[in-house]
Amino acid sequence: MRIQNMKPAATIAVYAVCAVLAVWFGVYYFSVKVFELEFRTYRAAEKTGQYIRYASDAGPPVTVRVDRSDRVVTIEGQDYRIREEQTPGMGYRVLYPDGSTYKVEEQGSMLLAYDENGELLVGGGMVLDANGQWIPSEEEEPRYHPTGLVRAAYPKYHETRGYPWLYVAAVLLFAFGWANFRYEKFQRAMFWLSLEWLWVENPEPSEFYFIMTRIFGIVSMALAFVFFLQSLTRNHILLVF
Repeated sequence: MRIQNMKPAATIAVYAVCAVLAVWFGVYYFSVKVFELEFRTYRAAEKTGQYIRYASDAGPPVTVRVDRSDRVVTIEGQDYRIREEQTPGMGYRVLYPDGSTYKVEEQGSMLLAYDENGELLVGGGMVLDANGQWIPSEEEEPRYHPTGLVRAAYPKYHETRGYPWLYVAAVLLFAFGWANFRYEKFQRAMFWLSLEWLWVENPEPSEFYFIMTRIFGIVSMALAFVFFLQSLTRNHILLVF
């Protein structure tokens, strides 16, 4: 009797551990603020006084220093100075090491950059060679887009990683798919909830129904895995069904 009671207890314990890990991962991962620069994701790695160092898995480290009312972004030994306009709402001035200056304005939830002639700087693309090194564009545009430097300099423009709501949907969908695949009681419950029994003479799920339910569970878990991968980053096209 004791042995028979251990199996459901162990199963509940395993599911409880999985639920705790899922919640822990979601809170840990999606609470971190990040910004994008050169299509790479940066997060705070170290803070010392007026300095904040940001790290990426692939790109060079980015250091932000507060210099009175300015912010200085240092990348590979080059300093980019961001100066906030004195008039509130007028945006920022971005000074590059070569002396060029760009203006960045906030339009709603977007940041727009303008060159010294007042023309909109679209750009922002990056071309890499086979070794992952930057290939300068034939057009006259800076390597680091002004809007990217402003986002790096001011934490108020940093966002949480990925899509938390899609992660929650992926976890729930996987649990739903696993229950459809694994548990006959759940399969029977879905049969009664579907109201299919109203149109049959003997209201009992057939063997074909159980097979299709398990297949549906597998498909649901596979789709949940896709949602999970998409929830981790904003650097891709979000699938919409």
